[in-house]
Amino acid sequence: MENMFRNGIFRLASLVLAGTMLTAVGAASAETAKKKGSQAPFEVKYANIQWFDPVYIADEKGWFEEEGLKIKWVGEIPAAQLVPSVASRSIDFANRHTPLVLTANAGGAKLKIISAGARTTAERPHMKYLVSGENTSIKSVKDFKGKKIGINSFGACSEYVLKEYLKRNGLDKDVQFVVIPDANQEQVLKQGQIDVAVLHSPYYEKATKAGGAREVFSDYVVDKGRTGMLPYFTSEELIREHPEVVKKFVKVLVKASNWTNKHHDEAARIFAKRRGLDPRYVGSWEYYKDGKVPSDKEVQWWIDLLVREGKLKKGQIVAKDVYTNAYASQAVSNKK
Repeated sequence: MENMFRNGIFRLASLVLAGTMLTAVGAASAETAKKKGSQAPFEVKYANIQWFDPVYIADEKGWFEEEGLKIKWVGEIPAAQLVPSVASRSIDFANRHTPLVLTANAGGAKLKIISAGARTTAERPHMKYLVSGENTSIKSVKDFKGKKIGINSFGACSEYVLKEYLKRNGLDKDVQFVVIPDANQEQVLKQGQIDVAVLHSPYYEKATKAGGAREVFSDYVVDKGRTGMLPYFTSEELIREHPEVVKKFVKVLVKASNWTNKHHDEAARIFAKRRGLDPRYVGSWEYYKDGKVPSDKEVQWWIDLLVREGKLKKGQIVAKDVYTNAYASQAVSNKK
């Protein structure tokens, strides 16, 4: 009887001990899961940009993952909607031309340029002005008089840079702008519905290399490309809420941009793969070194133009308030 009692006590103690161990293991597992959950990558909402973009390069090479970020591709967004999409927090970052950031902020948006992005060079311009390969009558900007010109949207580089060049040549009121997406302009040009196509990479490579169009000039003709900065920007709200995310995003962006400058051909192939394009007709842009905006002048050029166009009031926006090089500088210092 006594043995049976002792055996029962032993079994009960064993069950209690086993239960305690399972509870401890369960608690440890829960704590481990909690820790793992806290290390889950931050999802960055980002549009499938139609033009060349180093974000594709960095995503392909796993550089965002290394920083604890994950690009959540949301699909293509029309060029004209990229700035409003960042302002409304539908996406977290985008790259479009400086005047759109300026006019959005003038209208009440709170956007900040966080990296300089692409630049115009003679060899790799931001835009090219193309005519049909069979058109021999248009040889210079003087021949644009009375012509229909395709642009991807109003209020950005495709409109304003050409308008400035036309104005300097006395032709600013003598052309008709027609809004047509870059992807459709080559075909519309061939059909004769427009006389001039204003195209970005990779669309100008496709049009010229395939023989359907020829270049008249590029945007480098306007002040040696000072107008060509294509910056990355985000909302000031995101900067306040997730400063580390912005810091890491720019770090990866700078890495990918600098890498692109040294590996243009491979970068073009990766972009072609990600976009489902023929690699024979794809190129890449040149990027500002280390992602830094060189000076206030790159922003001030646009402020002055928008004041002349009546889109901004004089003194309404100060160049140094529009951008920051802080994140790009941190990316470079962390690299050393």
